[in-house]
Amino acid sequence: MKTLDEICIEKGADKGSTHPVKGHDFARHYDRFFSPLRFDKLQLLEIGVGGGESVQSWLEYFPSAYVYGVDIVSNTNPWNNPDPDHRADPRYRFLQGNQSDKTMWACLCANWGSDFDIIIDDGSHINTDIIASFNFMWDCITPGGLYCIEDLGSGYTPGSVHVHPGAPPHSAWLHAFVDKLNTSPGGIDSVYFAPELAIIRKRA
Repeated sequence: MKTLDEICIEKGADKGSTHPVKGHDFARHYDRFFSPLRFDKLQLLEIGVGGGESVQSWLEYFPSAYVYGVDIVSNTNPWNNPDPDHRADPRYRFLQGNQSDKTMWACLCANWGSDFDIIIDDGSHINTDIIASFNFMWDCITPGGLYCIEDLGSGYTPGSVHVHPGAPPHSAWLHAFVDKLNTSPGGIDSVYFAPELAIIRKRA
């Protein structure tokens, strides 16, 4: 059976350990959390579809899952086509929208439900967008579910275009999870950190 890393490399997803531009090596970490769920009938949402490489990876890795995608760009490839009559895969749905738009998220939950087992934020990488998406969609994670945020290193360069005023920078926002775990974790069960990646598990 293929590992997630092997699938990502075959599909050309930069979540794999190797990639023509940059292999982020996220798949190795994801496998630790996702492998017990591999054959479950779960719902996975990815923010940031791009060319559909990672969506194809999820569809192969999770053969019984429904996969949903959101991207600010649409109609540039089969994986960001919102037309329900032209779905790239029968287990896949796509919605075009800005991840900072609360109305978009409300419409998504109204149409697709609010019980996602896994959410992966590979969107704009901008701090305000990451926080807005998390604040709205955390309640839509099922008990024991996982909220994953990628490419967090984008906010650590001084003067980064990915750090906007109006919200904490990436480093301060992430550190707040550590503080919360040690003081009043509430609905958070655990937070796992790897290079440029955070995986937040909801308490079951």
